[in-house]
Amino acid sequence: MSSARAADEAADGEDPPSDGKADRERPAILVIGLGNPILGDDGVGWYVADGVEARLGAGRPGVRVERAALGGLALMERLVGAHRAILIDAMDTGAAPIGTVTSLALEDVTVRPAGHLDSVHDAPLTTALAAGRALGAVLPAHVVVVAIEARRIDIFDEHLSPAVAAAVPAAVDAVLLLLDA
Repeated sequence: MSSARAADEAADGEDPPSDGKADRERPAILVIGLGNPILGDDGVGWYVADGVEARLGAGRPGVRVERAALGGLALMERLVGAHRAILIDAMDTGAAPIGTVTSLALEDVTVRPAGHLDSVHDAPLTTALAAGRALGAVLPAHVVVVAIEARRIDIFDEHLSPAVAAAVPAAVDAVLLLLDA
């Protein structure tokens, strides 16, 4: 599904409808483009996922590419059964120029603490993964984040800023390198 078409579906706050793949056994490697394609640069993960799918062509055995506008416990549930995960997301660290692409282990990502400790909507993924493992869920031992430095992540806009759009090919290359690792 293209990011442009998915924008309409994301507008209602839900993920795009399943094409049936998500209901099958989880792949060895799960690539998920994260974000919201109607919130400017926040949607860059979806554009990178589109690029990864285009470069993989007919696909690669054991690899599945998805898009999601979720985090925390819901994202943890998406990862159940995958052996490895590559997450693609916008990141506003303020420490690098807009459009900088960085690959790092999930445990090396600085996350803000949950603003509402009783809200599952704000659970950091690291906390959700720990909870899932404690409950016996089979989760990836290794999660890598391909992050694209962005600033416009909370403005209603279906387009990426020029610097973030220019970073999409480099982010696609980063994901493909990780798939070959």
